[in-house]
Amino acid sequence: MKLNKNGWSTFELLVLSGCLLVALLVAVFFIYRLYDALGKDIHNNYKVLEEELVSASEEYVKDNYLTIEDTFKISSEILRLDGYLKDLKDQNGDLCTGYVRINNINNNLEYKGYIRCNNYETSGYNS
Repeated sequence: MKLNKNGWSTFELLVLSGCLLVALLVAVFFIYRLYDALGKDIHNNYKVLEEELVSASEEYVKDNYLTIEDTFKISSEILRLDGYLKDLKDQNGDLCTGYVRINNINNNLEYKGYIRCNNYETSGYNS
């Protein structure tokens, strides 16, 4: 009985399967990196909004010569009405609300911005 050598051998099948598996793993790796980067960009947008809120509140405290003994809270609405801040809008153009909590710790003012948007809320946000 004579065998036909035009078919695939087990070795060739294993090599091809291995190549396909490596290509699949490479594709999964790059897709994961892409979605991870997109998530960071969205999160960074909210961090920028928090930083804008903090910067505006620092100017507000400095310009109004406020003395903060313990804790003070400034809303984004007050900062907006007084001209220190433009509307807080996320990457979708939706309006966000927020505030800055200022703590006086050993005569050192610490500012922390909190925002609430449709799809995001800063950890520790209180109405």
